[in-house]
Amino acid sequence: MHRLTIVSADVAEQATVAGWIGSANLGDELVFSVLRALMAERGVTVTAPSLNPTETAATHDVATFGHIDPLALRRNLATTDTMVFGGGGLLQDETGIWNLPYHLHRVRAARRAGTPWAGIGLGAGGLTTRLGRSQVRRALVGHTAIAVRDEASLTALTSLGVERVVEAADLVWLADPPAPATSTGLLGVCLRAPQTARLLPAAIGPRGRLTDDLAAAIAAAIDATATATGLTTRFIAFEAGSDDPVHRQVADHMTTPAETLTPGLTDVLDTVATTDAMVTMRYHGAIAAALAGTAVVTLDFSPKLGSLAADLGPAACHLSPSAPKGLSDLPEAVAAALAARGALPEAVGRLRALSARNVDVLDDLLAAGTKS
Repeated sequence: MHRLTIVSADVAEQATVAGWIGSANLGDELVFSVLRALMAERGVTVTAPSLNPTETAATHDVATFGHIDPLALRRNLATTDTMVFGGGGLLQDETGIWNLPYHLHRVRAARRAGTPWAGIGLGAGGLTTRLGRSQVRRALVGHTAIAVRDEASLTALTSLGVERVVEAADLVWLADPPAPATSTGLLGVCLRAPQTARLLPAAIGPRGRLTDDLAAAIAAAIDATATATGLTTRFIAFEAGSDDPVHRQVADHMTTPAETLTPGLTDVLDTVATTDAMVTMRYHGAIAAALAGTAVVTLDFSPKLGSLAADLGPAACHLSPSAPKGLSDLPEAVAAALAARGALPEAVGRLRALSARNVDVLDDLLAAGTKS
């Protein structure tokens, strides 16, 4: 964990962390693990609503309750000192109409309980509808501050009139970087199925499906990249239940060798560090690669990937599969990313420093919690 000096020992003793916790998405679990560690450094006891309370309690050593239990949330907020809202891309409606009501009801509950709260490491680049923007504008009031993970999120919130917004970076930039691996000759790939317009909540709604034609096209691009670079493909799932079937579907169309892995929270950063280059549709797959010094190629699955590539600057390459050349430029993009690896330490150092602003906001919140 990136250690930061605690300015004052006079901080809140209990905090509720309201994010997307207990899912199978390793990116979100990495975000929570960083927050959990920051709280532990400050002697703060954490309680979290979770999709899987038993597993979250065992994995992160925190108190938990069900994520759709409003009575438990109300009881918890009545006794906790503060609430952290985040981190991750909670402020978006690109995945469905229920995402914002699901997350924002916790903010409203904290306000009703008079519990000091702040946003930490939030993404807001996926606000695509007028209704979604209106919900966010009405909900995000009464906070000590809101730290966002990129400039696009800063612009999205300030344009809505949200006050006290701080540009930071994703919390996972504060994770301990894995030990650099020697050259392994591996090309990491992390894909996911297309998003669908969901009328059901994400936890139970249908998932998008990769068409066989698209799987074949992706396989051809990866084959061409493996041949051009001499790298062997290693598919790395960040959400095993959804990513691994896509990886196997694409691998079935490939003519070059490939393996599929489904790491866990404790070894996903080390697994990414075994690759020389990482091609990813997963946001935290790109962060994991950059932390390890692995060449980064982001695919334009969501606007947040473009924002992250922009933050990494020359140290990353960004491809849009929907562009005229589509995935045919993948071999060139990977070669360019490999050539740009020398720029990664500076970019990562800058983003880790930006992410430290999350900690400033957290410390201010914990100090406010002692006054309630």
